Amino acid sequence: MNKGSRFTARASRVAISVSLAWLSLGQAWAQDAAIDAATQDDQTAEEIIVTGSRIARSDQSQLSSPTQVLGQEEIADSGMVGVDDLLQLNTANIGSTGGSQDLAGGGADDRATRSANLRGLGVQSTLVLLNGRRVAHTDSYTNLVALTPTIAVERVETVLDGASALYGSDAIAGVMNIITNDHFSGIRLSAQYTDIAEAPGYIVQGMIGGGNDRFHVVLSASYEYQDKLQGYERNRTNFDNTSGLSQPGNYILTSRPTAAGGGDVIIDNGVNGPINYSQLYDQLTAASGSATVQFADPWCTVPGTGGIYAGANPFPAGSCRFSYQQRNPIKPRTRVTLVHLDGHYDLNDDHSLYFEGRYYQQGTERFGIASFPITTGSLTVPSDNPGNPFGVDTIFQGRLLGNQSPDRIERAELDSIHLVGGVRGPITSGWDYDVMVAYSREKSLLHSSDTDLIAAQNALNGFGGPDCQVNPYGVPAASEVAGQGNCYYFSPFGDDQQSNPSQTDYNILTPFFRSNEAELRYAEAVVTGELLQLPGGTMGIALGGQIREESEKIGLDSGIVNARFGFQGKSLPGEGSRTVKSVFGELYLPILPTLDIQLAGRYESYGEFDTFDPKFGINFRPFPWLALRGSYSTAFRAPDLGEAVSDTVNSAVGQTVDPLDPTDTGTFRVIRTVSNPNLKPEQSKNFNLGMTVEPIDRLQFSVDYFDFAFDDRITLESAQQVINADPNGPRIVRDQFGRLLSVDIGYFNAGATKTNGLDFRASYRFDLGANRITLDNMATVITTYEVQLGPNQPVIDALGGRNANNPGAPAPKFRDNARIAWSNGAHSANIAMRYTDGVRDDLSGGTIDSWTVFDAQYAFSFGPRRNFQLAIGAVNLFDAEPPHAAFTGYLPSLHDVLGRQAYIRVTADF
Repeated sequence: MNKGSRFTARASRVAISVSLAWLSLGQAWAQDAAIDAATQDDQTAEEIIVTGSRIARSDQSQLSSPTQVLGQEEIADSGMVGVDDLLQLNTANIGSTGGSQDLAGGGADDRATRSANLRGLGVQSTLVLLNGRRVAHTDSYTNLVALTPTIAVERVETVLDGASALYGSDAIAGVMNIITNDHFSGIRLSAQYTDIAEAPGYIVQGMIGGGNDRFHVVLSASYEYQDKLQGYERNRTNFDNTSGLSQPGNYILTSRPTAAGGGDVIIDNGVNGPINYSQLYDQLTAASGSATVQFADPWCTVPGTGGIYAGANPFPAGSCRFSYQQRNPIKPRTRVTLVHLDGHYDLNDDHSLYFEGRYYQQGTERFGIASFPITTGSLTVPSDNPGNPFGVDTIFQGRLLGNQSPDRIERAELDSIHLVGGVRGPITSGWDYDVMVAYSREKSLLHSSDTDLIAAQNALNGFGGPDCQVNPYGVPAASEVAGQGNCYYFSPFGDDQQSNPSQTDYNILTPFFRSNEAELRYAEAVVTGELLQLPGGTMGIALGGQIREESEKIGLDSGIVNARFGFQGKSLPGEGSRTVKSVFGELYLPILPTLDIQLAGRYESYGEFDTFDPKFGINFRPFPWLALRGSYSTAFRAPDLGEAVSDTVNSAVGQTVDPLDPTDTGTFRVIRTVSNPNLKPEQSKNFNLGMTVEPIDRLQFSVDYFDFAFDDRITLESAQQVINADPNGPRIVRDQFGRLLSVDIGYFNAGATKTNGLDFRASYRFDLGANRITLDNMATVITTYEVQLGPNQPVIDALGGRNANNPGAPAPKFRDNARIAWSNGAHSANIAMRYTDGVRDDLSGGTIDSWTVFDAQYAFSFGPRRNFQLAIGAVNLFDAEPPHAAFTGYLPSLHDVLGRQAYIRVTADF
C-alpha cells in the first residue's frame, strides 16, 4: 500500500470511538436496549415505538427479538462519517456490497452506495427503514449512503430476526431502522477531515432545530467529498490480471499475408528481429489444417505499448495480453449532498400533523481503462488500411485504445426525494390513531462511452472523423474518398497507438447513457389501544393496513438498444409496476409482571400471489438479574420488479470460460438477464432463543441463538453453468469463428438456505475515582451455513467459504468487536479491535486469511458549557492490509483496502 500520508502529519478527527458504539450495541441487545439512563431519563419516561413492535412502550427491555440500538453519541464517537460505515460495528452483518470495485460482482461500483446484509442472507433480505418507513431504491437494496445526514441520526435500531409479520416483504433476515432526532433544539455544526493516502475526504454537517409550543422543525444538512482511489495506489489491487482482449491486440488471418509488391511480409519490431509472417502463416496452416491463424500484434513486445506476450513460440504465434487491473478504480471520486427535515404542528392539545422530507444528490467520477474490450462482435482491418502490415483483410480482437491513452471517465448522477405527511392523535381514552402518506423517488443516470462497432469500422475503412459523411449504417456518401479530405484512417496496431489522427476519436468512443428511476407511493393507517388488564399490566393491541404502489423504469441509449456497442451488449429498456395491499395486527400480552408475550401477523397481497406471516414472541424475567427471550416467525421476500415484473432485458459483463476453447482461462463476456414472471416469493422460518444475565451492577452478558431456514430462494442463474450445460445451445451467441460472445440467463426459485449460530455480548462499566472505564465485546459465531445450488441440485456446506461459485455470501465462522473506553471530565479516549475470521477461497483453492483492525480516538470537550469538542483518531490505526483474495486482490464484502483513515473533527453546539 502507498503510505504517502502520515498519521501524525494530518491528525484526523471524529473519533472512531467504535468502542463507545460497541458499548451501546452491547448494552442495547434485546432487553439491554434501553438507552443510557444517565443522558436519556427524560425519554425513557415516555412511551416510544421501538423497531420490532407497533405498540409503544416505556420499557424497552421487554422485547422478544434480539435488537441492537446504536445511539447518537456512540455514532459521533465512532469517527465514521456515514450511516453505511456503521455496518462495521455489527458482527451480524456480513457480505455487504456496493461502492467499491469488485471484479467478482456485487453491487454498483460507479457511485457511492452500500447495502446491509444481515446474516449473509442476501442484500435484498434486509429491510432498511428511515423512521420506520420504506424508501425507494434503484439498486436491489436500499442505499445506506443516501438516507440522512449522520448528524441527524438519533439512533439505529437493528432487529436480528424475521420481521415480515410487522413490516412485510424484505424483512426476511431482519430490519435496520434509521431514526432521526426530531426534537433537537439549537444549532449543531460539525466538520471532519479524513486523511486517506491518495484519497483524502471531508464532510461538513449542520443541524438547526426550534419552534414553539405547537410547532417544531429540525433541519439538517451535510456535504461530503471523497477523492478517487485507483488500483495501482494499493498493494492488494496493484497486480497483473491480464486480458486477451487488449491493446496491442490480436489479429485473425484467413489468407496468406502479402506485401505490396506481392512478396512475403517481413516485420522487424526491434525486439524480436525480422519475422517472415507469410512463411509462419504457411507453417501454422499446414500444422493445423485450417486457413485461420491468430497472430499477436507485431509490436506487442515493444516497450511502452503495454503488451504482454503469452502462448506459443515462436513469437507471434500466441496472443498479446495486457493487465488492466492497475488502472481499474477502487472507488470513484464522490460528492454527496444530503438534506433532511423533520417537523410537527399541533392542531390542538391532542392531534398533531407531522411531516418529513429528504433530498439527496450525488455526483461521481469513475476513472478507468481508456476503452472497453470488444466482446460483442468483431472489426475488420481492410488490406488497404495504411497501418495494416499484412496486406490482407484481418479481424481485430482487443480494445482500440492503448494503455497510454487518457483514462475513460464515467460520470454518475443520483438524486432522490422522500416526502412523508401524516396526522396522529387519540380516538378515545387509551386508543390512538396514526394515518400517513409517503412518496419516495430514487433516480440514477450513468454517462459513459463505448466503441460503436459501425463508427469504428468506418474509421478502419478510412471514413473516420466527425465531418466525414457516412450514413448511420456505415455507407459513405458518394463524394467521400477513404483517407482524404474530412475522412481519416484509424490503425489499431501497436506502433500506431499514439499517432492516429485526433479526428478519429469521434469514431472510437461514443457516449451513451443508462437511467433508472424507481418510485414508491404508499398510505398507511394504524390504530393502537388498550384492551384489558392482565396480571402483568394492560394488554396492548395494534391494527393497521397499508397500500403501496411500486414502479421502476429503465432508460437506455439507442446504441445499446440497437446493439451497436462492442462491450455493452444489447439491452432493452422497460418498466414495471405493482400494487401491494396488506393488513396487519399485533398483541402485547403482559401475562405476569415477569412474563410478556407478543403475537403478530400480516397478510400481504401482490395480485399474482399473497402471503400470511405470523410471529410469536416471549420474554420471561424470572429473577431481577436474568431475562429469557425467544421468538418464532415466518417471513418472506417478494421478487423485485426487475426480477419478475419489468420487461427490461439487462446486459452486463462477467468473466466466463468457454469449455470449447482449451486456451480460455477466463474472459469478460456479455451476460444478458431477463425477468421471470413466474417467480414465487422466498419463504423462511425463523427461530431465536436468548438470555441476558446481570450478575452484578453494570456487568451484563447476553447470548442469542438464531436459526433461519429459507425455501424458494430467488437466484440468478450462473452464466458459467448455462454455458457448460449446452455450449452451443439457443441461449449462447458465437461469432463466425466460433468465439463465445454472450449468454442469456434468468431468475429462478433455487432451493433452500439454512444458517444458525450464536451472538454474544458482554459489557462492564466501573469507576476508578474520577475515571470511568468501559469494557465491552460483541461476537457472532456461525455454526451452520448451507446453500442449495438450484432446483433439484445438491445442498453444500458453505460455512467458512468465500462462496464465489455458489449463491451464498462470504461466511466467516467468527467475527468479534472489542473495545476499552476511558473518560474523565472533559477528556475521553478509546481503542477498539475488529476481527474477521478467514475463509476458504473457492476461486484459488487456497485460504483468505483472517483480518484484525484496531481503531482509536481521543476527544477533548471545552467551552463555557463544554459545547465544543475536538476529536482526533484513526480507523485502522496500524494500517493493516486486507488479506489477499484470488482474482480481486481482496474481498470488498468483508474488508476494505483504504488503509489507515486518520481524522480530525470539530463539533460545536449553540
